[in-house]
Amino acid sequence: MKRILTAVAIAATFVIAPVQAQTVDQLLSQVKNGTLQKSKAAVDLENRFRSAGAGKAAIVTQLRAERASLEARSDALEAQYATNDEELSALRTQRQASLGDLKDLFGAVQQIVGEAQATFETSIISAEFPGRGANFAEITKKVSNQANELVTADEIESVWKDVFNEMAQQGKITKFSTEVATAAGARETQSVVRVGTFNLAGDGTFLTFGKGGVAELPRQPDGRYLSQAGALFNASAEGAEFALDPTQGTLLGAAVEAPSLMDRVHQGGLVGYIILIVGAIAAVIAILKIIALFGVSAAVNKQAKNPGSPSAKNPLGRVLKSVQDSPSKDTEAMELRLSEAIMKETPKLTSWLMFLKIVSVVAPLAGLLGTVLGMIETFQSITLFGAGDPKLMAGGISQALVTTVCGLVVAIPIVLLHTAAASKAKRVEEILEEQSAGMVARQIEG
Repeated sequence: MKRILTAVAIAATFVIAPVQAQTVDQLLSQVKNGTLQKSKAAVDLENRFRSAGAGKAAIVTQLRAERASLEARSDALEAQYATNDEELSALRTQRQASLGDLKDLFGAVQQIVGEAQATFETSIISAEFPGRGANFAEITKKVSNQANELVTADEIESVWKDVFNEMAQQGKITKFSTEVATAAGARETQSVVRVGTFNLAGDGTFLTFGKGGVAELPRQPDGRYLSQAGALFNASAEGAEFALDPTQGTLLGAAVEAPSLMDRVHQGGLVGYIILIVGAIAAVIAILKIIALFGVSAAVNKQAKNPGSPSAKNPLGRVLKSVQDSPSKDTEAMELRLSEAIMKETPKLTSWLMFLKIVSVVAPLAGLLGTVLGMIETFQSITLFGAGDPKLMAGGISQALVTTVCGLVVAIPIVLLHTAAASKAKRVEEILEEQSAGMVARQIEG
């Protein structure tokens, strides 16, 4: 089409070009008289158009002939397909009639093959015997009438052998070498111990089996189970203690997913960290205070046995020394001096006890604060995402519960330590008062 338009434009140019030199009146006169002649170029163009049109017509005629030939071939093929389909249906009907009781056999084989294939895909025995059931797909195709061949006796026997081997291996503990995907992402050939259909263990690690083969668990259970895995791997003929997973991985997965102590601490968030840090500081102070009070108590008891030689290195010695340094016959003055000396020693004995008491009271309150914050976070998650997915609420609930636990874990031992320290300090004070009362009594008697 573009070529035709271009040719028309060129023809118009050749036609109009010689006419431009004439006047309009002359051109009109020539048109009326029929004396306007075509230029040689315009005539050539018309001849070229005629020749090109004749060639196109030949091409169109050829294409129409080819189309008619192809349509005829298509009709012949459709007729042949219909004939073949009828013959194939007749052969299938004849085959079904000839099978007879074999249909029941093929149905049983198909069911067993399907169950065995599903079992082999997840059984850890396949780690030791790779490639089991490789021909199951072909056997299934044959027994389900999707192939033109019948299943052979050897193929059926191979299914029986694989199923029987699965049954036999369920009660065995074996060691074999296979390629293992490590937790770091590398693949190494390692020795693996298989415990029936229950567990796979390496040298101190638990393994899992899937479509990608044998792989290390990305996270191992706690130390006691790992030690059992190592003992099983290195066990001799006498055997070794091993925790068997009868659920074939469910219990092991739960043990792996169970959060550790540090995971619990991290779930507590900022509030949990503060509670534990303050609790640790209070515990250290309480232990040091109790140790110091035990030392003071021993020194006071030793001083009580020798009141005549007071020492400034213990509270009782300093109390007795205060009287010896300022002797007086007045009993009231002695009592006042002894009371003053005891009052000076009391703050040293009871120092930090109030801090321990405050920590024991504040720790549960801080845990309650963490509980409130966690529940607020939980309700915000419910508001945004709804209550359909429990995982969205797990973080807030964990924080709420963990902070409460942290508060109680800190408060309970601190209360016990505070009680022990306060009791020891109170005992030392009682000894000071007893010795002071004894000195006053001896003064009065003298």
